[in-house]
Amino acid sequence: MTSITGYKPDLQTLPKLLSWMNDLDLGWLAVLRGQAWDPAAHTALDVTASTVPAPMSQTERTRLRSLLVTGTERMEEWMEELDTQGEDYTTALERLGLQQGFDDLFVNTFSEIGGLSGIDPEGMTGTC
Repeated sequence: MTSITGYKPDLQTLPKLLSWMNDLDLGWLAVLRGQAWDPAAHTALDVTASTVPAPMSQTERTRLRSLLVTGTERMEEWMEELDTQGEDYTTALERLGLQQGFDDLFVNTFSEIGGLSGIDPEGMTGTC
């Protein structure tokens, strides 16, 4: 996600970015659930007993959560650089029907890990 912010944001490519980020969210959800991810079909696949991957450790889940929180915070800062011709970027995203998609970035992964906003160690108890 830090590589994305190395490019200048523009309103025309944000829908594609949002779609890609949604696939990334679903891919991480599959990993967290011990499933495989089919990138061509954009879907999670159950795996056979002989190929079940090792579950993510608490440390790995915590690192993933940290990366996603930090990455989405940086993306919010990056979006402030959008050329919206004087309009607040959140208003521009709302007008284009994109604001909810950005508000929901990684909602599936965060729900699986626990704790949807900020640092919520209590919400992560038993999930990480």
